Amino acid sequence: MIRINPLLWLIALIGIATGHFREFLVLFFIILIHELGHAFAALFFKWRLVKVELLPFGGVAEMDEYGNRPYHEEIIVTLAGPLQHVWMISLGMFCLYNGLGDPYTLDLLISMNWMILLFNLLPIWPLDGGKLLFLFITLFSPYKKAKKFMLLISCIFLLIFTGGSLLWFAFHLNLIIIVSFLLYAHYVEWKHHPYVYVRFLLERMSTKEKPKRNKVISVHPTTSVENVLAGLYKGYSHVILIKSAPPYMCKEKDVLSAYFKRSAGSCAIEDLFR
Repeated sequence: MIRINPLLWLIALIGIATGHFREFLVLFFIILIHELGHAFAALFFKWRLVKVELLPFGGVAEMDEYGNRPYHEEIIVTLAGPLQHVWMISLGMFCLYNGLGDPYTLDLLISMNWMILLFNLLPIWPLDGGKLLFLFITLFSPYKKAKKFMLLISCIFLLIFTGGSLLWFAFHLNLIIIVSFLLYAHYVEWKHHPYVYVRFLLERMSTKEKPKRNKVISVHPTTSVENVLAGLYKGYSHVILIKSAPPYMCKEKDVLSAYFKRSAGSCAIEDLFR
């Protein structure tokens, strides 16, 4: 389902009134192709695609997925948007150099594609560069910790981007709108982080497919179930080693089941399997 934000219609009318409707159409086309790249890649891997929404300053392909897809799928779906700019730039340059089409429109197509491509790959959430940053951090940190760390790094890069842009472009209205949106996106992501984390755990409990890689998590017997689960990594199937005397092991799904079905989040891990 493709949803067009109502503000886009207002911007289109402003474009007509100010003689910039062609620029609006080129930008609209580029954003649409970018988001369809994400959408078609997600559908290819049978992801749960909710909608594709086109906004006045970008777009969002919303998925009902919470971090349990294989790394190669997440990387491909994330890069499927930016890669659309490559063929659009190539096509635009080919047409321009061979005298095919209107030179002004082709210049717009090429320059806007470069601008969106480079901006979108910045390591700032929720840009595609920010999503790639998160995937990279999950290679070394548990999922819950990785999300918080990613948002911290993203905020730092956003401050650097904002400071550099203000020095270069001064107080440009479009820049203020984009930075405001990114700040709001960080606030929403931080606010919704506990919910996203719980969905990550729920998917791990309910999915029948086990990750091929295994990881052992060693914990003290008095560690709470909640803290044990906070140590789960994306892309791994876990075994919990409880360092009691004698030590023993339990399965990740048994701990998840206790957490959700018995509300045992604050319970010590040793109390579950006595």
